[in-house]
Amino acid sequence: MYLVTSDQMQAFDSNAISNLGVPGMVWMDHAGKAVADVVRALQPQTVVVCAGKGNNGGDGWVAARWCRHYGLDVQVLSIAAPEALAKDARWAAETALRAGVPWRLYDPAVALPDADVYVDALLGTGASRPLTGAMQTWVEQVNAREATVVAVDVPTGVHPSTGEVPGAAVRATTTVCLAAAKLGTAVAPGCYHAGTVTVADIGIPIPDDDRWAALVTEATARALLPARPLDAHKGTFGRVAVWTGRMSGAAVLAGQAALRTGAGLVVQLTDGLPGAPPEFVFRPRTGALPLLLADCRAVVAGPGLGNAEDAPEWSALLTSFSGYVVVDAEALSSLPFGVPEVGQRLVLTPHPKECAHLLGWTTAQVQARRLQAATELARRSGAVTVLKGYHTLVADPAGRVRVNSTGGPALATAGTGDVLAGMIGALLAQGLAPFDAACLGVWLHGRAGDLAEAVHGSASVVATDVIGAIPAAIRSVSA
Repeated sequence: MYLVTSDQMQAFDSNAISNLGVPGMVWMDHAGKAVADVVRALQPQTVVVCAGKGNNGGDGWVAARWCRHYGLDVQVLSIAAPEALAKDARWAAETALRAGVPWRLYDPAVALPDADVYVDALLGTGASRPLTGAMQTWVEQVNAREATVVAVDVPTGVHPSTGEVPGAAVRATTTVCLAAAKLGTAVAPGCYHAGTVTVADIGIPIPDDDRWAALVTEATARALLPARPLDAHKGTFGRVAVWTGRMSGAAVLAGQAALRTGAGLVVQLTDGLPGAPPEFVFRPRTGALPLLLADCRAVVAGPGLGNAEDAPEWSALLTSFSGYVVVDAEALSSLPFGVPEVGQRLVLTPHPKECAHLLGWTTAQVQARRLQAATELARRSGAVTVLKGYHTLVADPAGRVRVNSTGGPALATAGTGDVLAGMIGALLAQGLAPFDAACLGVWLHGRAGDLAEAVHGSASVVATDVIGAIPAAIRSVSA
């Protein structure tokens, strides 16, 4: 599912109007009816639509007209008088008034009327700056009611293209994205305000372009899952080496995850791991790297290092090894940046604090601007970057962005990052390109976390539970 920016959506709108010859009023009527249909399904008796000055407000006026047609008690609070609205929005208001929809100008000094559902049709994709004045007051008033809120396209106060929330923002129950999902509703922190996101097909053509941002969905995962031919052997599915550090448990988690994700063999670069599963192969790191890694397709470096001093000597590793490297945890701090021929073979998997360190930002800045952080780190490093967290982001140096749709707070426990690193390493070993391996890895990891949560509850999931759920996650997309 594509996730479009406000500029992209504006281009699609313009094409639908100019090239197809369909007036904007027609698209607005389709949009407003789609919103009204979502509102109607909630079975409210009273509805209040807050309408802005632009086309998003016009969608709200149309939604109000359709709500009245459906027999709902609806009224509009408008930021501006109908005669002051833009062309299509003015038409929408006039048709609603002719249909008998009551309205009044929004007055910040007056309390909001009671309603079962509030419709947020203030800004949509037109938001780009912090809210002020009447709009800020309305957002604060509706949020204080903790009511059911249906947002049109994007909750007011959320940046439609980045998901940034620079000030007050509506906390919607449901967001109805018109024609295409908006990127700002999928990326944190915007996704926390969007509630349940539905996409209403209103007839505007959306071209197909892999360069646009997209959601990693079950269909994506199914398409990326490596085949398992009948004549395969362990070499078919590749060998993964884990650069093992002093915290041996993390290395075991990464290795087990790699095996459960389909790697043919896992090599632990260490003299031994107490309690390690018998499936591991051990090779002491004191040996020559070209010999240690000669038969490996991917290396996972970082889980269990505990200290940057234990990280690989990158020039030696990348000179002697031509495969891919997943770089996690302490290994990130010693990584050489800005060398394209190095970055092309790397997948970075930082959590927000690690990403902040690499960019010279604060963790709060990363969390407030997650999309910018992920894309900037990918650009600087020349590597595929996985910014972990809710709705994990995958970015590459060419500007491609994917937003994961699985996983939640059950993954907020020690060791799950090591599991993810091992899973991505296994997919690289099976022949997936770094960007695809990262996308499939985060989706399977999140699905495994969701399945483990269903059994153990969000608070009780541990990393080994996630590993145990990997087979079921893979089966869910392999049928």
